[in-house]
Amino acid sequence: MKCGALLLSLLFSSFIDIEAFTSRTQKQATLSHSESAAKASSNTIQYANKCSDSETSSQSEEGNNNMTAADTMLFGRFKIFASQIFHKTEHSFALVNLRPLVPGHVLVVSNRIAPLLDDLHDHEYDDLWKTVRKVQRALKTKYNCDAFNVAVQDGEGAGQSVPHVHIHILPRYRGDLKRNDDIYDQLEMWAPREEDSQKKKRLEVPDDSERRDRTLEEMAEEASIYQSLMKQSE
Repeated sequence: MKCGALLLSLLFSSFIDIEAFTSRTQKQATLSHSESAAKASSNTIQYANKCSDSETSSQSEEGNNNMTAADTMLFGRFKIFASQIFHKTEHSFALVNLRPLVPGHVLVVSNRIAPLLDDLHDHEYDDLWKTVRKVQRALKTKYNCDAFNVAVQDGEGAGQSVPHVHIHILPRYRGDLKRNDDIYDQLEMWAPREEDSQKKKRLEVPDDSERRDRTLEEMAEEASIYQSLMKQSE
């Protein structure tokens, strides 16, 4: 009888151990599965974030490229990048000079490529000269100058090196050049590139000693001719 009771006790104890082992194994499997799922979810989120960041970066780079391309302007056949343009309006833009004659020598150019001032529409013409005045004010603040040369070479015969309306603005100071008219000689020979400058012909201007004052009658006659032409163009 005692042997039977001992055997039953041993069998019951083994059953409990087996049940506990099975329970622990199931819990470990559940925890392992949960950890794997969490890790997979974490990896998925990290990958999604990485893709999102990459897409955002790509879109940002694309946007910057588009902005640069959109802001690029043409000065005749020359491409002017946004980094060279410091002011822009609806019909004109101002840019720094590749070959300035004096510090602050800049150009104001019409947005539309037109060779001559007379080719501009009235609103383009007005905008161009308003921009010139605005740029002058900015340059005066920067260079504290007391004068400007504002020059237009209106056509190839006048020394225009780029067949696109543009206005030179040069800050000046009293006594900055030994001979003041030298600036006009320099402007006449100015071109965006050295090889273009070498092709230009210098205008032969008589020396002051060779020029005579005209009479009042001669000037009145000339003024009368121009007055008639102005009336015809109205």
